[in-house]
Amino acid sequence: MRYRKAVATGVQDMAVDVRSRETAPRTFKSVARDLINVTKPGITLSNAMMTFVGIWLGASRHPAFSIAMITLAGSSLVVMGGCAMNNFMDRDIDQLMTRTQRRPLPDQRLSGRSVILLGAVLSFLGVAMLCAYVNLLAAAMALIGLFFYVIVYTGLTKRTTTLSTVIGSVSGAMPPLIGWTAMTNSLSLGAWLLFLFMFIWQPPHFWALSMRRVKEYSAARIPLLPVKYGFAPTKRQIVAWTVILLPASLLLYVSHVADVFYLISALFLGGLWIAKALRGFRSKDDIAWATEMFKFSLIYLTGMAVAMVF
Repeated sequence: MRYRKAVATGVQDMAVDVRSRETAPRTFKSVARDLINVTKPGITLSNAMMTFVGIWLGASRHPAFSIAMITLAGSSLVVMGGCAMNNFMDRDIDQLMTRTQRRPLPDQRLSGRSVILLGAVLSFLGVAMLCAYVNLLAAAMALIGLFFYVIVYTGLTKRTTTLSTVIGSVSGAMPPLIGWTAMTNSLSLGAWLLFLFMFIWQPPHFWALSMRRVKEYSAARIPLLPVKYGFAPTKRQIVAWTVILLPASLLLYVSHVADVFYLISALFLGGLWIAKALRGFRSKDDIAWATEMFKFSLIYLTGMAVAMVF
């Protein structure tokens, strides 16, 4: 009887909570917070960081302030727009994952129409800003990144193939190209080396995340590498990509895009990431190892970005 009463009370509390959320008036602050949330500020910030790296190196460390600021603003608007569209397209699977259930769309705090409209407006404003005040090539790089993220990755491959992580890396590698082309209006060797660096960095970063959340991705039926093939093949891929990243990162020094400080940083951080990756073969706690790898991937990227600038 006590158990039945407890269950009944819990159901009633949940119903009251749902009704209160449906009827409670929303403040401007709460709506604004949710609108900002769907643009994924963390992803926007990291993309802006790499856009700045492209700006800085493309301008040989002497960028025009006004063009640099417009480029950062325009590219960030495009990223924010793409993230909002991604939120709209993933709203069904977000309901199935603990990490994303409380996002504004699966939690029904925002309408799908408002989010997709926000994404379209932000993307249009960002591309228009780059076209009008920077150059067409930079705008084209932003559009290519948006297309790969929204259409190719989110729309076509994320739910169909384990290769989605690699394919989606194209969009994540576009920010430094936007910055570089904004300064030079050309795609020279340095731009492509920055693209290569960012392209290779992303798979081990996201595979570590997918290992941490493998049960959630499995529940949502997202065919990521650890979901479909398990942890052992995923570990091997993470090691392979971190090993490949080290010599790829050194190409920026070899081509005289970066200096000796960058070379030392690349050797140290790249070697440390490889060592951490190799420890995965002896790890008894795969989730703890994946968590460490995920966190260090962010430290690595930030450290490398700083080394590129200085």
